[in-house]
Amino acid sequence: MDDTHSITARSKTRVDNILADLEQQYGSFEVVKKRWERSEVAFDRLLTQFEQGRLDGAGVWITNDDGEVLLVRNEGEDGWADPGGKVEVGEEYATAAKREVREETGIDCTLTGLRELHKIENITASHPASIFEVIAVFDGEYVDGAVRAKDGEIADIGWFSVPPSTVLYEEVRQRPYPAQT
Repeated sequence: MDDTHSITARSKTRVDNILADLEQQYGSFEVVKKRWERSEVAFDRLLTQFEQGRLDGAGVWITNDDGEVLLVRNEGEDGWADPGGKVEVGEEYATAAKREVREETGIDCTLTGLRELHKIENITASHPASIFEVIAVFDGEYVDGAVRAKDGEIADIGWFSVPPSTVLYEEVRQRPYPAQT
């Protein structure tokens, strides 16, 4: 097996195992398949992260008592998204999601389930291999804490009763906003 096939097969098998583990823990949830074209530099960075076991991400779709959804806008981005970030080596996805929310927004949340898993195939024109990764998006509810944006990472933060006009990825627009109903 050549290295190209090995990278693709190993990353895909790893993602399939993660999917099976999360299904065992949380039951059924939506799986969103995506294919992202990366620059050569970004792809090489992903390859290094894959080899180091620190590739995946986790986030939370958080609502408050008013049915509003907490969204963040990252530095350098125009679109809004749920708070989240990288899963550390050996860290559970749920733990990473809650940690990232606390780091990015200053609040604590409780997780109520796994909403969706993004199964991402990363490609680049200059490399024949694909690198598969996952982003787990949990449902959550606000518990406490004052909302504050993490300096140097989060440009803006806010509670939304309807989808913002600009989103980082389409699921942010399509998910339910409970205050809207």
